[in-house]
Amino acid sequence: CDDLHFVNNAAMQQMWDDIRRTIIVGLDLAHGTLQKRLGKEVTPETINEYLHVLNHAMPGAAVVQEHMVETHPALTDDCYVKVFTGDDEMADDLEPQFVIPIDKLFPAKSAAALKAAVGKSMWQAIHIPTIVSRTCDGGTTSRWSAMQIGMSFIGAYKMCAGEAAVADLAFAAKHAGVIQMADILPARRARGPNEPGGIKFGHFADMVQSDRKYPNDPVRSSLEIVAAGTMLFDQIWLGSYMSGGVGFTQYATAAYTDNILDDYTSYGVDYIKKHHGGIGKAKAT
Repeated sequence: CDDLHFVNNAAMQQMWDDIRRTIIVGLDLAHGTLQKRLGKEVTPETINEYLHVLNHAMPGAAVVQEHMVETHPALTDDCYVKVFTGDDEMADDLEPQFVIPIDKLFPAKSAAALKAAVGKSMWQAIHIPTIVSRTCDGGTTSRWSAMQIGMSFIGAYKMCAGEAAVADLAFAAKHAGVIQMADILPARRARGPNEPGGIKFGHFADMVQSDRKYPNDPVRSSLEIVAAGTMLFDQIWLGSYMSGGVGFTQYATAAYTDNILDDYTSYGVDYIKKHHGGIGKAKAT
């Protein structure tokens, strides 16, 4: 039972770390700025070079600041950046180590829908070092990532650090082309973005990705999301951020992970199949 307290459970901590330290940042606005404002050419080769530089900079290597006051690599080696796009031709021209292979990671139907939605645009999935978001907070994620993105554009595209276009790149990296994992909260529950109270439940279900791992098992997929959700929202958010952290405030995780919902959920799916022909098949009323 004590394993169900997040203080004792490294997997719980890492799951929350991985959400809080993640941000998605578009590249299209930045590429437009480079091409239109500065007359730079953007090609698969330059994008590869940028991603090389960025994967050095994001963990804390001062790539254009003369390597001054850098982080220790062993403390930040969980940090990385990969890109994703719906454009297969572009993805094939980039170095595989920098690309999220949508077709390999998702069931065919999900992959097709995802690629159609993303289209020819390109996005960076950025995971800053865990140690940074633990020492600071989720609101730091966008700032840390934007700083290193800006430095990497300066380095990879041989820009002058003081020119006006840098401000446009910084705005795109920090605000305009950014998807946070969680919204900032109202003042009376004030936390920055990327903190648990601001995560939308639908987004959280996508983050857990159990429908990707168990596409043909809706019961397992749902229960994995519920278990993760009770841990993060009931225990860490409501139980610790908002109240106190020990005893009854940690009770919900034990309740939800003790097979209480398993049989009930299986029964529900069987009932739906028997009376409505399957999930999502009931006629609208």
